[in-house]
Amino acid sequence: MKRSNYELIVGGVIILSLFILITGVLWLKEVSVSRKMVLYTALFPNIGILQVGDPVTANGLKRGIVTKTYFHGPMVAVQFKLDRDVAFTDSSRITVQNIGLMGERQLGILLSSKGARCVPDTKGTVTYLQGYFDSGIAEAMGMLGGVLNDVLVLIDTVKQIVYQTVGNQEFVVFFKTVVTRLDTIVSIADRLVTDNKTELYATVDNLHTMTTDLKNLVAANRDNLNAIIENGTQLTTSALTIAGRIDSITATVNTIVSDLESGKGTVGVLLEDETMIKDLKASLGSLDSLVTDVNDNGLKLRVKLFGNKKYFNEAKER
Repeated sequence: MKRSNYELIVGGVIILSLFILITGVLWLKEVSVSRKMVLYTALFPNIGILQVGDPVTANGLKRGIVTKTYFHGPMVAVQFKLDRDVAFTDSSRITVQNIGLMGERQLGILLSSKGARCVPDTKGTVTYLQGYFDSGIAEAMGMLGGVLNDVLVLIDTVKQIVYQTVGNQEFVVFFKTVVTRLDTIVSIADRLVTDNKTELYATVDNLHTMTTDLKNLVAANRDNLNAIIENGTQLTTSALTIAGRIDSITATVNTIVSDLESGKGTVGVLLEDETMIKDLKASLGSLDSLVTDVNDNGLKLRVKLFGNKKYFNEAKER
C-alpha cells in the first residue's frame, strides 16, 4: 500500500514537472495557445544569420516567429507565422533586421494602411512576398576588413612616396638647391625694388595719372564716342546690305553666263551658230584685205562685205 502511494507521488511530481517545463518554455517563447497564427512566405536576397525560432515583429511588437528557411532559386525563402489579427497588407515592408551586438536577427514588419490584405499560405498555395535585408554588425565588420586592406595599401603607397622624396638623398640635395635659388631670386628682387623705389613710385603715379586722364577723356567725349559707335553700326548694316546685293548680282551674272554657254537667248544662238562664226571670220579677213588694198592701191578696191555671194543668197532665203 505504501509502495503504491509512493509511486503515485513520484508520477504526480513527474507530470507536474513536465507541465512546469512546457509552460516555462511556452512563456519564454511568448507562445500563446489561444493565439491564432497564419503562415506567410517572403523572399530575401540575404538573411544573414536569421534562424528558425527568431522573432517576427510588427511595428516593434512581437507578433510571430520564423518557422522555416529554404532556397527558392537564387533567393532565400523565409516562412513565418504571424498573428491573424495583424493588419498585414501587400504595401507593408518586410525586413531582416539586426537586433544584437553578436549579429542576432529578427524579421521586422513595417505595417501600412495602403494596399490589399495579404492572403496567408495554404497547403497547396504559397504567395511569395518581397523582402529586404538591412546590413548589421556582421556585414559592417566584413566591410571594415576590406577598408583596413585599402588602408594598408594606402600606407604602403605613402611609404614609397616618402622613401622616394624625403628619404632619398638626391631629392634632398635637389630640394636644397631649389630653395637656395629661390632665396637668391627673392634677394635680387628685393634689392631691385629697393634700388629703384623712386622710379617705381613715379611709374605708379604716372599710371594713376594716365588712368585718370583717360577716364576724363572718355567722360568728356562720351557723346562723340556714342555717335561713332552708332555710325559704325549703321555702316555695318549698309555693308551687309551691299554684300547681299553683290551676291544677288553675282548670281544673276552666273545665270546669264550659264544661258550663253547652253545657247539660250539671241547672243547664245549666235555663239552656237558655226556657219555664222565662219562667215564672220571670212568677213573679217575680207575687211583686212580691203584695208590692205586701200593702203597699197588707193581707189582700186575689191569690196567683199560679209563674205562671198553664197552668204547673201543664204541670207535672202532666210
